[in-house]
Amino acid sequence: MTTAGATAREHAEDYFRGWNAGDAEALRGLFDPQVSFRGPMGVADGPDECVAGLLGMREGFLEEVVVEKLLVDGDEVVTWFEMRTRLDGVDPFPVVNRMHVGPDGIDRIRVVFDPRPLLG
Repeated sequence: MTTAGATAREHAEDYFRGWNAGDAEALRGLFDPQVSFRGPMGVADGPDECVAGLLGMREGFLEEVVVEKLLVDGDEVVTWFEMRTRLDGVDPFPVVNRMHVGPDGIDRIRVVFDPRPLLG
C-alpha cells in the first residue's frame, strides 16, 4: 500500500483491514517512519514496533476488531471499535483509537480502553 494521495479515512480503513488480515506489509506501508503508538497495554515507536505489536495481539489473543464508528476531522481519525478475542470468558469490549495522518502516513496512534478484561 502507498500513502500517496490517500485520505485520512482511507488510511484508517486500511489500518483496520490490514490488522484484521494480519498483513504486516500492508500495515507497514501505512506508517510514517516516525510513527508512535501509546496505549494502556504498551508503547511502540517506528513502523516495525507498531506492526509487531498489532500482529502480536493478533497472533496471541485477538480474533478481530469490528469498527462501529469512524469519525474524520481533517488529518485526525477517531475510531470506536469492538475488540473480540479468543480468550475464554472475555467478552468483546470497546476501544477508542485516535490517529493522526501526516504527509508520510499514520504518524501517531493513541488508544484508550479498560484493560481489566485482558488482565484476568
